[in-house]
Amino acid sequence: MIAAWTRARSLVRQIDGFAPPRWRRDPAWWALIGATATLEARGRRAAGPYLISDGGPGADTFMGAPTPGPTDRAAWIAWAIAAAHAAVTAIDLLDGTLPDQPLAVTIARAGGAAHTRPAPDRRRVGFVLGDRVVSVGLDPRGPAHERALADRLAATLDGRGAIEAPGPPPLVAVTVGEVALTSAHHAHRRAWTAAGGPWLGIARTGGLTAVTTCHLAVDGFGHAALTRAILDGLTAGLAVAPRGPAGPPPPPAPAGVGEHLDIAWRALPTGGRALPLAYALARTLAARGVAAPILQLPVAPGAVDDPARFARRVRPAMLGLRRDHRGAVEPYPAFAERARRAIADEAASAGVASRMLDGLRGLPLPLAVQRRVLAGAPSRWLAGPSEALAGDACLSVLRAAAPLVAASAPPPQLPRDRGTAVVTVIAHPEGALATAATVGPWPAAALLADLADAL
Repeated sequence: MIAAWTRARSLVRQIDGFAPPRWRRDPAWWALIGATATLEARGRRAAGPYLISDGGPGADTFMGAPTPGPTDRAAWIAWAIAAAHAAVTAIDLLDGTLPDQPLAVTIARAGGAAHTRPAPDRRRVGFVLGDRVVSVGLDPRGPAHERALADRLAATLDGRGAIEAPGPPPLVAVTVGEVALTSAHHAHRRAWTAAGGPWLGIARTGGLTAVTTCHLAVDGFGHAALTRAILDGLTAGLAVAPRGPAGPPPPPAPAGVGEHLDIAWRALPTGGRALPLAYALARTLAARGVAAPILQLPVAPGAVDDPARFARRVRPAMLGLRRDHRGAVEPYPAFAERARRAIADEAASAGVASRMLDGLRGLPLPLAVQRRVLAGAPSRWLAGPSEALAGDACLSVLRAAAPLVAASAPPPQLPRDRGTAVVTVIAHPEGALATAATVGPWPAAALLADLADAL
């Protein structure tokens, strides 16, 4: 009992670091603190599946880069074949290198929850053409040997050919036809059935080649590595992939499932240092009327000098911007001091998010219920803690060899009518590229312009 009381007191101090003082008047917070302090030790000892994502559309994201795109039917078919081979090769290359993130899997729904399952066929790809999906096993010799596949895709675009027989789910979905930028992050779901489907997709959108994923399978570091490997493989594959017969380009893909986002990107006038970016984003939200902005900042667990930490599953550090009695925002040093403590705690798997995840894992609840508590829509009973822990925005900072556009949906716990955003900054040797994905009354381009001005 004494140990639980000590743990509860330390949780209170951590919550004080980011939440506005009124949190102490909410009974739901105290119930959550008591449960976490009692159960976190048990949950820490219990191994179990990933809880932060429920495998739904709200967990989808994309990364991509501007690349020349296909302009006619023949080029689209060659692009699709090259993209499919690049994706399968990238999975083979990176599978096993990301802790707790196997890549040669598909997503299956069972018992009301999503699970990753080993892919029955690691070379099976679903080509999405309008409302049809052609799933085939790729030729292991490479894209140069796919003449029969090129002919089959051309026939499907012409409305010829039989609907495929049922089979195992594809490992990857490749969309043939331009996808709307607002829903591009859901491209892999175009090859889904009610039972599940691929977690990885390739699509063309907004002048980009986009690589889409679901967070149930992979986090941002692995997503960036996959994207770069796929883009490199696509370039090589286009040189040898067979082209289909000449003809007009395929029509744009029909509207997909899931929430639509407003997306914009721009270079930033500064490097990709997380704390100055977080302070600038919090000030930007404060200027937009958010009284006490709270940010999620994903942190890789491990020691600062451990280069392997970036490949691990991240946990969000919770950062809060305070105001004084006159309403003025606090200076950077005060914000940064608390932020550094929160980041260090999460890196040591001892922050608020890590501890509450452990507490949730310690509850004897079905997986579907645990995920619904954490990643579902706002709960009436835990509305205050749920909204505060989701934050007003999420800032993700990654380092890569080249710039990438990266867009993710904001957490579902936040009311969409007030505005929310995910800002992803890719720091690269020549600078930093920021992408904003927003929902509600915050235009993404305007938010990024304000962020750049605040730096």
